[in-house]
Amino acid sequence: MSTAKAPGPIPRYVYKILESTPPSPIPDDMPLSGLDRTDGFIHLSTGWRVPITAGMYFKDSKILGLLRLDGDAARAENARLEWADPGCVHMFAQEDGKWARMGAGIVVDAKEFVREDGKTWEDVLTKEAENGWLHD
Repeated sequence: MSTAKAPGPIPRYVYKILESTPPSPIPDDMPLSGLDRTDGFIHLSTGWRVPITAGMYFKDSKILGLLRLDGDAARAENARLEWADPGCVHMFAQEDGKWARMGAGIVVDAKEFVREDGKTWEDVLTKEAENGWLHD
């Protein structure tokens, strides 16, 4: 039997990392990434985890887009949010064979970030967390 503690409730706001500038305006339904389609769920991160995830999986990218999703709005449309690794959240549709919607109304903010030479994504995004945009 595991003695690990449950991580607690999923924060209201979670983030999707894009390898490009977010569209403006946000469409009603964003296209899925190849990884999401392959894995069968939408990969999301909590605010504190975004700099770590970006550094691990997007270290060679010069531009990233972040979408801030409102978990309450997603749940209102019957999306299911589940913890994965610490700070990592997976979003599923309630019904097998369908996808949870990720678009306008669920995406409540979007921002582009540029990484300068010599900087890491942790450098860039930790500053955003300190400034209050990137939060849980």
